[in-house]
Amino acid sequence: MALAEKPSDIEKRNSVSNRRESVPLPERNGPASIGLTLTHVMDELADGVVLFDKSWRIVYANQTARRLSHILPENLNRGTLWELYPEIIGTELERSYREAMELAEERKLDAFYYGPFQTWFEARILPMPVGLAVHYRDVTEQRKQENTLRASEERYRLLTELHPQALWTADAEGRVYYANQRFLEYIGKDFIPRDGNEYLQCFYEGDRDRVLKMWSHSVATGEDYGIDARLVRASDGAARWWNIRALPLRDEAGAIQQWLGVATDVHENLLAAEQLREQYAEIDRQRRELEAIYRGSPIGLSLYEPKELRLLRINDRQAEILGVLPDDALGKTIVELAPSITRAHAMMRSAANGEPMLNQEIEGVLPTKPNEYRYWNVNYSPIFAEDGSVQAIAGATIETTPQKRAAAALLQTEKLAVVGRLASSIAHEINNPLESVTNLLYLARRSSNTPEVQFYLDTADQELRRVSIIASQTLRFHKQGTKPQAIGCGELFSTVLSIYEGRLKNSNIKLEKRKRAHKLVVCFEGEVRQVLSNLVSNAIDAMPNGGRLLVRSREATDWKTGREGLVLTVADSGNGIDPQTQARIFEAFFTTKGFAGTGLGLWVSAEIMQRHQGRIRVHSCQQGSHKGTVVTLFLPFQTTPFPKESPVN
Repeated sequence: MALAEKPSDIEKRNSVSNRRESVPLPERNGPASIGLTLTHVMDELADGVVLFDKSWRIVYANQTARRLSHILPENLNRGTLWELYPEIIGTELERSYREAMELAEERKLDAFYYGPFQTWFEARILPMPVGLAVHYRDVTEQRKQENTLRASEERYRLLTELHPQALWTADAEGRVYYANQRFLEYIGKDFIPRDGNEYLQCFYEGDRDRVLKMWSHSVATGEDYGIDARLVRASDGAARWWNIRALPLRDEAGAIQQWLGVATDVHENLLAAEQLREQYAEIDRQRRELEAIYRGSPIGLSLYEPKELRLLRINDRQAEILGVLPDDALGKTIVELAPSITRAHAMMRSAANGEPMLNQEIEGVLPTKPNEYRYWNVNYSPIFAEDGSVQAIAGATIETTPQKRAAAALLQTEKLAVVGRLASSIAHEINNPLESVTNLLYLARRSSNTPEVQFYLDTADQELRRVSIIASQTLRFHKQGTKPQAIGCGELFSTVLSIYEGRLKNSNIKLEKRKRAHKLVVCFEGEVRQVLSNLVSNAIDAMPNGGRLLVRSREATDWKTGREGLVLTVADSGNGIDPQTQARIFEAFFTTKGFAGTGLGLWVSAEIMQRHQGRIRVHSCQQGSHKGTVVTLFLPFQTTPFPKESPVN
């Protein structure tokens, strides 16, 4: 085989045509014709064919050989192979040629021609009786591709070994046959077990069935593989979470050739994610708790934006204070919700400028209750952003109206107590001169026989006795025992009615008494008289133009509890009480008398009846001939120290 022309022949090649030698045409169908046909066939071969004789002269070269080795026509049968191509002397190619010639044995080799053409050849050397036949081809491009592929594979191998993630591959049947060093170091092996399911031993025991099931499904269906499972770390036996994924590599027909996989240690990420989920759950729990506290707080809470002071959030208590629904209040200003309370808007504006307004007292009326003057303690605090600007205003409101009314009522009560003590003192002091005047009147009646004088003296004596009775009853009314005493209904009513005798006459009110109870009841008589006094006073107030007042007593049984007791009734023929007012008459500080009332009479009465384990009932009508109000008290004969049920019905 001639691999290339000599450098001295390059100029000849440039001037000599690479045409075929002129061969005389033999006769058709003769031996020459057959030789011509064979020559034509050989010239059409893609591989080069060269024949050498025993003297190493080139006796034949087909067209491909002449092109590949640059063999000129004048080189045929002239000069030896070693003369034409001296650069192959001493090479593996020369040795193979000579062994094939001398030993008459076939040789095969891949050889690189180091001449000016730098070409790889793949040759087959066949011994023949007349010499050697060499069949060869140019495999330079193939070798370049192979070298490129090997270089690419080496780069891929280096990349996989250097990659921080664990990389692995498996064949189409799912058998793992490669893992990079990162993976092998983790599982503590020098190779990946390939037989059967041995690789499962690398997984945590509790995850093996799940891993096998998922991998078998992907291999069977060709679906992408992905799973989180625990791999056992060889260094300490720790089972850590890994995310393992694999995709199928398919050929042009769509058949799976292999699986390419990657495994990522996600243990810390999963722990962090779990901690984050727990933190989020805790934050959500705290948020819900705070939301429940916010919405159910007995203090009115609100949030305003700092520019136009419009409401952003409001809890139920604040909405109740304002008398609006929470959703209806959102987006409105305090001026729109409470136009008469201008001081609140001014304080909120100060908070919007960064100045907290704490423990401020405001008062006024609201549009929802224009007839009710109210008091509040408010705080307005700015909420600052990171840049120091005010991003919202938090408001807290406590209604102090009941406390204000309680303070006023206590003041009024104290005044009444002082008046009561003063009246008691006056009544006590009056008794002494009354007794002297009564004695003097007695002596005057005995000294005078004039009928007219006797009449005046008798009248004066009656009036003085009446004054004495009033003074005595006043003292008895004010006196409060330290423990309950047995008393009859007549004594309870008589003491109260004697005090209001003048008001009854002046108001043109007819008094009717019906005593049907004779059994004594154990009670704090001063407190019960206070209840009866409140009821009689209210009845008189309900009949400014006169009417009929009925007081009645009877013994009865409470059908709810089965207890026996005393029933005291105070009924009037006044205008009656409307249902809305009747629903609130036992509320503290609720009054229909304006500044003339404290709103404590019936509330205190209900408390007294509760203390006595009794009950107070009110029935009222505003229509027809039955117009009026009936109040009934029930005092049980047998009581325990502490009542368990509210007496108000």
